[in-house]
Amino acid sequence: MKILNYLLFIGCFTVSTFGQTRMMDEIRDHTAGTAVWWIGQDSWIIKSDSLVIGTDLFLENSGRIAPAPVTPEELAGVIDISFVTHGHGDHFNEFTSKILAERSSCLFVLPESCLAKARELKIPENRIVTARPREPFNVKGIKVEPVRAIHGNANFAIYYEANLQDCGYLLTINNIRFLQPGDTYLLEDHLFLKNVNVLFVSPTEHNMYIDPSVILINTLDPDLIFPQHHSTIAVNDENRFWAKGYPDEVRIRLSKSLINKYHILSPGDKFVINKKN
Repeated sequence: MKILNYLLFIGCFTVSTFGQTRMMDEIRDHTAGTAVWWIGQDSWIIKSDSLVIGTDLFLENSGRIAPAPVTPEELAGVIDISFVTHGHGDHFNEFTSKILAERSSCLFVLPESCLAKARELKIPENRIVTARPREPFNVKGIKVEPVRAIHGNANFAIYYEANLQDCGYLLTINNIRFLQPGDTYLLEDHLFLKNVNVLFVSPTEHNMYIDPSVILINTLDPDLIFPQHHSTIAVNDENRFWAKGYPDEVRIRLSKSLINKYHILSPGDKFVINKKN
């Protein structure tokens, strides 16, 4: 089921002399239809009409190549839901989540593996929605289908502390289906999914890397593909397996039709999604 028209790309963020980011202005000014902004790593803002959600919000500047294009203080004024896939600091970020817990009224959707950390951050219990793989639910008009995630590590090995409670999310928002797998190897759970319109894919050594990312893209044939988990953290020998992404290597393995759907963004970039009538 293909429902998307051509997508309008709007370029990178700039920071004004008043400290307000262009990205934050764009989020506020977007009042109709659906748009996405990439913040780096697996961090996305999706805004559909007036609803604002985030995935794996990592807005801390420590270790980043460049400052995050929006601050948690700015985001706190507009965000409705923060989705978390697992407990690592570049996904369930302590700095970001603590500020959102204190300064916003947003809900936190997170797996059971993150409940202890959520309580340490003093996120109120009435703002926590627990996600369990393969157990769908609805929240604020969004159909949420948690998807199994199994975390990888260096040398293409499954992570020693991989937790079967971790999850990705298939989100249906205004009839557009977004797949955020989180940090995971390729699973049959992913290949069994249907009618994915927007795919976020992580071509890193500790995730789906190159060939499995291509297999996922070819199988799902989404309307739009965004590589993530790249070009955010300064890479060194110790973190290369998770900080270095390979979006260009994935791109050259795609068919021409899929290349036209494949977009490598920079942190702060925006895409507007136009639905067919």
